Amino acid sequence: MAEIAVVHLVWGPFGSLPLRRFVQSYREHSAGAEHELVILLNNVAEQQRPELLAELEGVPHRVLDFAEPVQDLAAYAQAARRLEHERFCFLNSHSEILVPDWLAKLDRALDQPRVGLVGATGSWASTRSWVLHSFFLPTPYRGHIPERRIAREQFLAIELERDGIPISDSPELVRRSLGNSLRAKLRTLPDMPIQILGFEGFPAYHLRTNAFTVTRATLGRVRVRRIETKMDAYRLENGRHSITRQVQAMGLRTLVVASDGTAYDHEQWPLSRTLWQGDQENLLIADNQTRSYAAGGLDRRRLLSGFAWGPQADPSLPDVAPSGREPVSIR
Repeated sequence: MAEIAVVHLVWGPFGSLPLRRFVQSYREHSAGAEHELVILLNNVAEQQRPELLAELEGVPHRVLDFAEPVQDLAAYAQAARRLEHERFCFLNSHSEILVPDWLAKLDRALDQPRVGLVGATGSWASTRSWVLHSFFLPTPYRGHIPERRIAREQFLAIELERDGIPISDSPELVRRSLGNSLRAKLRTLPDMPIQILGFEGFPAYHLRTNAFTVTRATLGRVRVRRIETKMDAYRLENGRHSITRQVQAMGLRTLVVASDGTAYDHEQWPLSRTLWQGDQENLLIADNQTRSYAAGGLDRRRLLSGFAWGPQADPSLPDVAPSGREPVSIR
């Protein structure tokens, strides 16, 4: 049995296109390390199975099903309990492999001294600081985020794209929707105590869980609380007691690995040029969030880069102004 399980999540409501993209990238780029591919079918209707499994024709794999839909991180934790492997590489539904030997590069980083967690991207973004900033309170984001009107429009544009509504040719749609955005913001007021108390201020170091590797031994020491809502998942990814923070509290390092195999400690993540920095030219594994930045104009790039990296933000001009964007899901 291979030591590494590459665990790819398939979220049924997204249909077959994300899986098709992943499988194509998996076929095109050798992993460079022996492994078993495990496909997690999450919230997949019985009538969907034939279409989804047809995308995997000719690719050796094992399938795990979930009786009930669960959040991504809960699915990973359950999968680890059902598998026998000593190492795991978890990839979310939107993952797209970009370079050869991608798994070998992640695995070599995991072998470095005192390393507990390795990811393809990390971020310093802070939910707490963003909420305070949006209410005109002083935070490290001041001076490093575009003006609030631009920020609101860009975040709203991303939300519209998530729902499959193209806005590139209809900027008026964004402006008309700002009232709805304000009403939605007011509806989130009950979450503010959690957003402020449950998250750290900037820089809130966290590896993104779209693509990460970990050993069974380390994962077994991580406390995974009950994950029932998206807020629960956010807190486990980037809250005060996130997976990253728990691993760091063990005295272990958390690394981002770039496409050339270079590993970066959390203080150096902006230099990796992976998530929302430059042209993301060193990205190892893409996802919907990195594609949103890549397809965006300068306003979007400035916003996302500033949100992730604050004073160290360094967005680049897009080569070509986008004429249309792929729908983005922020799940």
